[in-house]
Amino acid sequence: MAKTYSNEMTAELAGNHVIASVANGRLRRRRATVDLAAQASGDQIGLCAIGEGEYFVCGFLTASATLGTATLKIGTADDDDLYRAAAVFTDADTPTPFGAAAAKKDPAPKGGVEVVATVGTAALPASGVLIVDIITAGI
Repeated sequence: MAKTYSNEMTAELAGNHVIASVANGRLRRRRATVDLAAQASGDQIGLCAIGEGEYFVCGFLTASATLGTATLKIGTADDDDLYRAAAVFTDADTPTPFGAAAAKKDPAPKGGVEVVATVGTAALPASGVLIVDIITAGI
């Protein structure tokens, strides 16, 4: 039976330094609570900031009501669907994970980044609450 190692484990076994925020990094949760108020398609909602050198781990969406046919993508000003591609969210009161693999390989750049949600297709509901938890790893 063949055995392979992750890139991080390979580096550790070779005696190389592994970036501390990736291996044994401290997890941080940033919570964004958004009052739903019929935000229109195309609107952006500032959620939180990821600090310089931190790595995106994953996120969780929880809404008190279905978002209907509205899509929601989560990313940055430079890449508005970096963390979550545009998709509907119809599971009320069900924490749902998200996180694109490509978003997990590089740390936030110098100065950090602002995480934004972009509404698409239709307006968000006129009432309710959307909670977005962003999990990062850093030193």
